[in-house]
Amino acid sequence: MMGAPGQIPAHYLPDSVQELIEVVGLAATLVIVEERGGIRLCVPARATPDHWLADRIGMPALTALVERYQNEEIEVARCVAALRAVQEQQIVREAEAGASNATLARRYGYTERGIRKLRRRVEGELADATAQGQLFAFETAGG
Repeated sequence: MMGAPGQIPAHYLPDSVQELIEVVGLAATLVIVEERGGIRLCVPARATPDHWLADRIGMPALTALVERYQNEEIEVARCVAALRAVQEQQIVREAEAGASNATLARRYGYTERGIRKLRRRVEGELADATAQGQLFAFETAGG
């Protein structure tokens, strides 16, 4: 799902969030930012299924988070809008690669109608921004 380059103004994502995306992936980073944006996150010593993050980001992402930040308090930036833009562009790329609106709706928690509206809006925004030369490449790694 991740790995294809997205387009986002580079100054919207702090280095700490770019690193978090590399460690746990975009979807888990979105959840962490939405839950803890602007608040320090205390990363546990061990990844356990009963930790509150396990249900929200999944055990693979929690395990990766613990491996990188074990017992640390990390500052979580509030950049929900920028991360949401990255996710929306990911949805458009997956649609262009052949994913159905129904599949995308289930995967990202939208309705099929919401996916159609999102695709029209994002495709138009990307075309406008590309024509104006306003975007910079941003790699979405992890996953």
